[in-house]
Amino acid sequence: MKNVITVLFLLISIIASAQEDTDDQPVNLNQINNKKHEFRIDVLESLLVPAIDISYEYVLSKYSGIGASVNFDFDDDDFDFDQKFAFTAYYRQYFFNKKDYGARGFFAEGLLQYANGNNNDISFITDDQGFITETIQSNGTWNKFGVGAAIGQKWVSKNGFVLELSLGGGRYLGDDDNDSPEGFFRGGVSFGYRF
Repeated sequence: MKNVITVLFLLISIIASAQEDTDDQPVNLNQINNKKHEFRIDVLESLLVPAIDISYEYVLSKYSGIGASVNFDFDDDDFDFDQKFAFTAYYRQYFFNKKDYGARGFFAEGLLQYANGNNNDISFITDDQGFITETIQSNGTWNKFGVGAAIGQKWVSKNGFVLELSLGGGRYLGDDDNDSPEGFFRGGVSFGYRF
């Protein structure tokens, strides 16, 4: 785990230093501002659990963007609430943008999420002395809609390479039952490309 954190900090340092203008050639802002489409993959999700999270964002202006993420979980562990799929739609507002081209820097996002998964409920039947006499395991599925928010930081190089750090979460709406989770986490370390 220490190696993963060291590599992430090293990559962030390299990308942050690459953001500085080191050449004297003028930047073609029209070419940079015309890049409106962005794809990202959450590498932290892929490293920590066997899952893939792919995001697409359309840049509305230098201060805002809309997008969607799809998450597929390939983990076969029998947790109580095992999420297998999630689709998230979001709107982002960017702040403190000091460059002439935008949709980068500090951001806040509001989001809607649909997710489904498996629930693995284990019940124990005990006798009068408290000893377990029988174990009952029930399996089922759940489907939920939720709302949430996240904050983060995005760096975009002149050639379109993207690094994003984000953290957030939300709450699922509807009946609170014991067969599905009440909330969700959103965040990670994503690499991508804007074109």
